[in-house]
Order: sequence, then structure tokens, then C-alpha cells
Amino acid sequence: MKIYFSLIIILFIAFSCKNDFNSSQKYPIKQTHSHDHDHGDEHHEHAHPVNINNPLNTKVTKTGSIYGSENRDTWQRPDLIINHFGNLKGKKLADIGAGPTGYFSFIIASNTNVEKVIALDIDQKALDFMGGIIEDNAQTLEGKVETRLVGATDAQLKEEEVDVILISSTLTFIDDKVAYLKALRTAMPTGGKLVIVDHKMKEIPAMFPPVGQRIPLFEMEQIIDKAGFKRIVTDDTSLQFQYVVVALNP
Repeated sequence: MKIYFSLIIILFIAFSCKNDFNSSQKYPIKQTHSHDHDHGDEHHEHAHPVNINNPLNTKVTKTGSIYGSENRDTWQRPDLIINHFGNLKGKKLADIGAGPTGYFSFIIASNTNVEKVIALDIDQKALDFMGGIIEDNAQTLEGKVETRLVGATDAQLKEEEVDVILISSTLTFIDDKVAYLKALRTAMPTGGKLVIVDHKMKEIPAMFPPVGQRIPLFEMEQIIDKAGFKRIVTDDTSLQFQYVVVALNP
């Protein structure tokens, strides 16, 4: 009788674990890497970015910000960020906090088959600068990048207007982060993708935002979860100074 009771307990525990595991299979979270390494390359060997077309390289920016620096392609690794978007053919992407230079907006528009990039910012001067870049690169950017002035608490996107949303180094400046992300869910269809890039809490060069303007990775994950998104990738190794979190609108 004692053996029989023990077997029941073991089967019950096994069955419970199986249910918990299966319940997350729709959105399995992939830790650290979102890409493969050939020949056993180590994580820290991402010294140089894949060649990309960056329209900003044709015009020296005078923003006084690291985000307009000439060597940004080296540490930002936009090719790796683009990998997280997947196939953008026929899709629209919103770049929230695109200023001061429109860095990601222009690179995404120039290096992918995205239908349109909507560059959102609260700073009209930043949007004016981006407008100049679009004019200088009309053949590749005009009609493919749209700039919009928005409020600090509302992205002002229409219902299911975009398929992918990128938020890079911006969420820290939004007071109610959970409410803001919740509102974004209405701007994308079921299965829409949210990609967040932000700075690590480790010691990084002084040119980057101070600790008080960074969001710890664990806290960012909690914010995303509370907003109702389902995380599928947490990558905190591919970039030297930043982490990337990818989530879906369930």
C-alpha cells in the first residue's frame, strides 16, 4: 500500500510538470542568443558589423550625442537587431523614439524589404533632421520612411497599423511604462512583434546614459510581461553595451 501511494505521488508530480511545460510551448523563451555561431565562435567575437547601408554616413551629424556618432555601427550592430525582426516583406514597422537621427529607421528601410518604417519622436527638430536625410536619399527612402510627431505618453498609432515595433533606448523616459506598452498592443495584430533594445546595468563607457537612465534587464522583462506581451527572446550577450528583448502580442 505504501509503495502504491508513492507511485501515485510520483505520477502526479510528473503530470503537473508536464502541464506547466506544455503551457509555455507556444512562446518558448530563447535565452541569450538569437542567431547561430559557425565553428564554435565565442559570444565576444562580434567585433565588426556585417556591411550595411547607412544613409547617415553621407552626412555628418551634429547632435552632440552618442546616437549620432560615426562609429555607432561598430558597437550597435544593427545587423543583429535586424535579425530579430524576421522577414519584413509587406510589413510596417514603427520606430518609437527614432530621434535624434533616425538611425534605426533609415538602416531598416535601406537594408530590408520592409514596406514602410514609421519614425516616431516627440522632438520636431529631430524629425526635421530626419526629413533632410530622406530628401538627400529620396530614391531609396522617400515613401518608405514616414516621420511623425507624437506625445510623450501616446505613440498615436492606429489600430493594427504596424506589424513590428522597435523601442531603442527610449522606454526609460516614459513614466507609466506598463500602460504605454499595453496601449501599443492595439497598434499591432495578434502575433505582432515587439523588439526592445536598452542599456545594460554593468559598467559601460561614460558616453552612454548614466545608471539612472537605464532599466535592468530583469525589470524590463517584468514590464513586458505585465503589459501582456509574451517574451520569446532575451539576448544579453550579442551586444557589448545593450541587451535585446523580443516579445509577441498574443
